[in-house]
Amino acid sequence: MKGEKERVFAYSFHTACDRNGFVLGVKVTPGNVHDSQVFEDVLNEVTRVVPAPRAVAADAGYKTPAICKTLHEQEIRPVLP
Repeated sequence: MKGEKERVFAYSFHTACDRNGFVLGVKVTPGNVHDSQVFEDVLNEVTRVVPAPRAVAADAGYKTPAICKTLHEQEIRPVLP
């Protein structure tokens, strides 16, 4: 279920790509799972391929204090709206 009012089958594909569009990490979740809940899983996949990413650009769904703290601790620049 996507939300309280919307009853549909929905999935979200959380995908991390490099600047050339190559997929570095992906996680598929039910549509009612918030983006921020899978951020660390996707980041862990990315850091297996790119050990020291310089920046992460993401949409507003990933703009949380916990995500910003995680990125700062790993010396990754958050680029969030």
